[in-house]
Amino acid sequence: MTLTSFETPTPPPPDASAAAAAAPSTSSSSTSPSSTDPSAFAAPSASTAAKRPPLSLVAAYEFALTTAMLFIVVTTVRWVAGPGSPLTDLLPTLTSQLLVMGLLVGGIVTAVLGPSMRHETAGHLNPAVSIGLWMLRVFPGKAVLPFVVAQLAGSVAGVALADLVWGDAAAEVGYAALAPGQGWGSGAVLAVEAAAMTVIMLIVAFFGTRPPLLRFLPPVIGACVAAVIIFLGPLSGGAGNPARQLGPALFSGTTGHLWAYLLAPVAGSAVAAALAPLLRRR
Repeated sequence: MTLTSFETPTPPPPDASAAAAAAPSTSSSSTSPSSTDPSAFAAPSASTAAKRPPLSLVAAYEFALTTAMLFIVVTTVRWVAGPGSPLTDLLPTLTSQLLVMGLLVGGIVTAVLGPSMRHETAGHLNPAVSIGLWMLRVFPGKAVLPFVVAQLAGSVAGVALADLVWGDAAAEVGYAALAPGQGWGSGAVLAVEAAAMTVIMLIVAFFGTRPPLLRFLPPVIGACVAAVIIFLGPLSGGAGNPARQLGPALFSGTTGHLWAYLLAPVAGSAVAAALAPLLRRR
């Protein structure tokens, strides 16, 4: 599904294929990796791996994609909920605004995830996803830090770009910073946001151990992201992504719950990785 190495693999010995052909066939029951281990996200072939761009370039793609996503988010909030926008009359309630935001961000995730799976390149857009995939043993450890740095830097850069383009109009909507509902403390935000990410990453693990289902994963994850925004938006804020909140919170100065928004999705990914063995097919 995703990157498993950014290195050109060592070619097999000349007689490897012959030895494999001579080996007796075995049953495809419980010994099949795809049915017993979350690492069953298919490992790429040597020819595919050899074509991958260097890690630095892939991280740059991740930065650019995250920057674009945050710019689109702030821009959308500016027009959907900003004072004086012609769209505010069409979308007068928080529910309608969250519906638009959920469908938009879910669509972005779906559009980006599909090509990233096929080409095994950038497109996580979320530090918790990169860390979670590493915990599931389907993403290389050496790529985690570059990806996370690229995503968080892209969060700040995307909001900075929106500030440059929209100026006071972006500031008037708080740079699209999220906030929990009335009566919600950081502890409640942490618990609910972590639970949402746990569900999402368990879905990733479930689909990853069942290769025939992998082609359905992008729209399913996109729908999950949309649901988090639409249904959790009025409650915990509906972030599900540290990069979604970092840039907006820093620019708007609303950092009171920031630690919870940063930590919760990562905690959820860790819980999902711990539970993933339960999804193995027997």
